[in-house]
Amino acid sequence: MVTDAGPRHRVAAVPWLFAGAAVLAQITWILVPAGDRELVTSAVVLLFTAASLSHAWQQFGAGWAVRFAVVSAVFGLAIELLGHTTDIPFGPYDYTDSLQPQILGVPVIVPLAWAMMAYPCLLLARFVTTRWVVPMAAVGLTTWDFFLDPQMVAEGYWVWERTAPALPGIPGIPLQNYLGWFLGSLLLMWAVNRLPRQQVNLGVPLLLYGWMWIGGIVANAVFLDRPSVALVGGIGMAALGVPALVTWWRR
Repeated sequence: MVTDAGPRHRVAAVPWLFAGAAVLAQITWILVPAGDRELVTSAVVLLFTAASLSHAWQQFGAGWAVRFAVVSAVFGLAIELLGHTTDIPFGPYDYTDSLQPQILGVPVIVPLAWAMMAYPCLLLARFVTTRWVVPMAAVGLTTWDFFLDPQMVAEGYWVWERTAPALPGIPGIPLQNYLGWFLGSLLLMWAVNRLPRQQVNLGVPLLLYGWMWIGGIVANAVFLDRPSVALVGGIGMAALGVPALVTWWRR
C-alpha cells in the first residue's frame, strides 16, 4: 500500500525550521549595533523556545510538552521573582526597563529562556546517563549562563549591585549568581526529569545545545572581545556537550 508521507515529513520539519530561524536570529543579533538589540533578543528566545517545545510535542506528545513548558516556565518566573526581590539565590540585581513586557518586574522572555534551554540540557543528559541526569543537566544549564549573563549585562538588561567575588575569567558577574543558577537548575531538572522518558531523535536538541556552546565561544572570542568568557564558557558547556557528542557518535 502506498501512503502519502508528505504531511508527516512537514510536521517533522517544524522543530528544525524553528531551530534554524533561532540560529539566524542569533547571527543577526551580533550584526545589530549594541544597544539596539532588544527586539532581536526577544525573537531569539521565542524562536528557540518554539524549537524546543515543538520538538517535545513531536517526540513525546502534547501532554508531555505542555507539562514541561508549564513547569519550567513557572519555575523560571518564580525563581527570578524571588531573586530580584530578595537577592536570593543569585545575589543583588535589578532588571532595567529595556526588555518588555514584564511580569512584576521580570521580563517575560526570562522564564521562557529557562524553559528553552532546560529542554536540550535534559534530553542530552538523559542520553548520556541514567543515574546522573539531574546534576549533568544542571551543569549544562548553569554553564550556559557563563555566556548569557555577560552578554545581557553588557546590553543593560539587568544590573548587578555587587560583582565580587567573581568567577575567574568572567568579571562583572558575582560568583553567587552561578551558585544560585546551579541550585535552581538542580531543582528544575529534578522536577522535569520526573516526566516520562523514551528514545527520541536528538538532532534538534544537539543542534540547539551545540549552537549555544560553539556559537557562544565564537561570539565572545571574535565579535564581543571577551576571550576569557569564550574560554570559561566553552570549557563549562563542554562538560555536557562532549559526552553527548561522543555518545551520539558511538551509537
